[in-house]
Amino acid sequence: MSILFYIAGILFIILSFLYLYNVARFKKCGFIGGLLIFIFTTPFFGYFIVEMLPMKHQKKCNWCGNKNMETEYCGVCGKNENGDVIKRS
Repeated sequence: MSILFYIAGILFIILSFLYLYNVARFKKCGFIGGLLIFIFTTPFFGYFIVEMLPMKHQKKCNWCGNKNMETEYCGVCGKNENGDVIKRS
């Protein structure tokens, strides 16, 4: 029975590293910073902390100059890269 706990633990560590590699390399903390966050907190809370960090290379809005654009449509002017306005009801 204890061998299953070792296998589950190793699988959990491998999945945590794979997630961290895919997500944290695009964040400002990078892989090493994300790894430190995962070590000092649990990977469960580290996931939410890494997700809240800003991106390394954020897109800039072509229409209003908003530098903090992380979605398809700008939060200030409501336009995307093509100039299409978001439809609000």
